[in-house]
Parts: sequence; structure tokens; C-alpha cells
Amino acid sequence: MRIVKQGTGQMAVPVDGLYQCFPKSENNRGKAVRFATIEKAAAFLCENVDWGIYMDPGGALVYRDIVIERDQ
Repeated sequence: MRIVKQGTGQMAVPVDGLYQCFPKSENNRGKAVRFATIEKAAAFLCENVDWGIYMDPGGALVYRDIVIERDQ
């Protein structure tokens, strides 16, 4: 499974071993919800459409154009 930003090649990556999702706000860094697996992060994003996830390259919090690619 991969979580990617459509059109840029950015992918969700773990930070210190955890995938980090953030609410869309100016002061969001202290409010991360962290997940040990990409599957749990993907499920959370599906249920919380206003949230984003940390992606590289560029070390960005991405909130739009997120695509969840499942393995077959």
C-alpha cells in the first residue's frame, strides 16, 4: 500500500517509525495522530477527510489530492 499525492510523486513516509496525520490548522504540529502501519493511517484519512499526512520528498504536510494505492 502507498499513500501518494497525485501528480507530484510525494509519498507518505514514517517519521521515527510512525506515519503522522495532522489536522488542517495553523497550529497543527503538536496535534499529530500517529500510526505504526500505513494501513491504519490510510483508514484514518478516509474517515477524516480534512486531515493530511506527512510526505516526502520535501517534508510537506499534504491535505489535498491524496491517493491511497492498495496492493492486490
